[in-house]
Amino acid sequence: MLILGRFSKLFELLGKIGAFFTVALIGIIYFNNGVVHFIGADTLRVMTIIKEYAVLFTLVLVGLSVASKRGLIIFVVWCVLAALAIGFSFPAIINLFK
Repeated sequence: MLILGRFSKLFELLGKIGAFFTVALIGIIYFNNGVVHFIGADTLRVMTIIKEYAVLFTLVLVGLSVASKRGLIIFVVWCVLAALAIGFSFPAIINLFK
């Protein structure tokens, strides 16, 4: 429990940083699509793919932060659920290239 508690601070910090950049990226994409079209189509496609990964990354880090405070069993269950979410997200991301 003590080791997981130490990692909780790291997960929390990375989650906050990830959340900030994810919200900023989503704001830039929506602003570009709604108000001013200043980003090219190829760059926008890459930014959309990065957005998909960033949302997943942020959710996993925040979940790890919460789970690491609860105990080993909940932490392991969360890691399994996060691995499933990451594994099943790849087909959705690959479809963006089609």
